[in-house]
Amino acid sequence: MIKLAHRLGYAGLIPFVGLAFQFKDVSSVSSFMSYSAVILSFLGGIHWGVAMRDRAFVSDARLAVCMLPSLIAWLSLMLPINLGLIVSLVAFLVWWAWDRTAIEDPDYRRLRLHLTAVVSLCHLWLIAHLN
Repeated sequence: MIKLAHRLGYAGLIPFVGLAFQFKDVSSVSSFMSYSAVILSFLGGIHWGVAMRDRAFVSDARLAVCMLPSLIAWLSLMLPINLGLIVSLVAFLVWWAWDRTAIEDPDYRRLRLHLTAVVSLCHLWLIAHLN
């Protein structure tokens, strides 16, 4: 199951890399931003699922924090593209830091490090090339 999770995680990078490195117009950047928002929301959902499964992990504050990625992702879609990309990038990095404090599984941490690094580089590439 862990190997499948890794394969699916890495496969999830395909839209990030494909859209970031072949951007030609606002439509492809918009598609990148939409996918970024979906994945950012998914990351909050992981913590929600863990909290619902593990009663020792759950608290009102933790459940509220789990909603932040979705709200930030939604906000990033309404901002000008450059600012939205920056907000999304910061959100991915902050959520990665949160993951490191909240989920102790070393395999999950390693996977998230790899995925976040590629996602961050894709965001940075677009930010640099849109200016």
